[in-house]
Amino acid sequence: IKKLFMLNKKIEKNSTNTDSVNPLVSVIIGNYNYGRFIVKAIESVFNQTYRNFELIIVDDGSTDNSREIIESYGDKLTAIFQQNGGQGAAFNSGFAAAKGEIICFLDSDDYYYPEKIAKVVAAFDKNPDWVQISHGRTSIEADGTIIGRDPTFFSQGDVTQLLLNYGRYAWSLTSGLAYKRWVLEKVLPIPKLPHGADTYLTATVPFYGNIGCICEPLMFYRHHGNNMNAGSNNIHYLIEQREQTAICINKTAEKLGLTETYNLKKDADYRSLKVLEAGISSPKEAIKIFWMTWLESRAIGHSFKDTMERFVRRGMCTLFPKEAPIYLRLRLRRYLRFKLSRRQFKPLT
Repeated sequence: IKKLFMLNKKIEKNSTNTDSVNPLVSVIIGNYNYGRFIVKAIESVFNQTYRNFELIIVDDGSTDNSREIIESYGDKLTAIFQQNGGQGAAFNSGFAAAKGEIICFLDSDDYYYPEKIAKVVAAFDKNPDWVQISHGRTSIEADGTIIGRDPTFFSQGDVTQLLLNYGRYAWSLTSGLAYKRWVLEKVLPIPKLPHGADTYLTATVPFYGNIGCICEPLMFYRHHGNNMNAGSNNIHYLIEQREQTAICINKTAEKLGLTETYNLKKDADYRSLKVLEAGISSPKEAIKIFWMTWLESRAIGHSFKDTMERFVRRGMCTLFPKEAPIYLRLRLRRYLRFKLSRRQFKPLT
């Protein structure tokens, strides 16, 4: 099925006058009450070294000063103002207005490196079978202070089996994702989901073609306390996200006539989070999850460091449920600093 999709796209490309060297790129920014950050996001697009782009901003019912800021740019961008409907609804509206052959997404609290679009265009041109690109990120504090570079390992090629076996592969966050237009036409509109649009896109798009990556940071990801992706300790959110991912995978597989489906019992994150939700340590379940983690990391190709991070995170959830929410929020390095500082200032008795 995937090969047929790619062959049809190759034929369509050869029969049109599409400029493959300098394609139009549509950047879609979804915004909700991030007036304090959105100027940085907008300016990072206007400062791109690649110039053949259009910028579309969908304001999803903001109640702060976002509208005033967006309208101040006039016809330099396409502005869409709508009632609040969530990230998926914002991206649906943005894509409906987009004309680009390549689509890049950007959350309004993040911003791009100047060479981001140029490198995405070059990567798609060099790898015409790719339908999705992930790239790395630099994490920053709310004030812009750099925290560090996050993992730059991402899966490549056909990851369909990884989705069906493990419910995951190595992908980026929303602002680190780019797509071919034709593949989004296959999976959009994004249905109304309780969580981010990237959950839906990364679980469905790979069924239509190979995915690729740029193993370097090309965007800044801002941590400011309201993020619901990396570093979240909202257990209900994380559990629902894994459940929603399974639904997206299985609905797409069924749509394409595949008989194999994904079983959440194979999901090591989901099982560890359910133990955490129950709040009772389970050494027996921890052993099973450690084995599942090893098989998963070996199949995906995670580095030793990334594998250990998963062992620790899932181990905290299953063995130390009272401490796990703190760990999930801070992650290893900041968690250790937090624990050491508490011990250092603990009053003497």
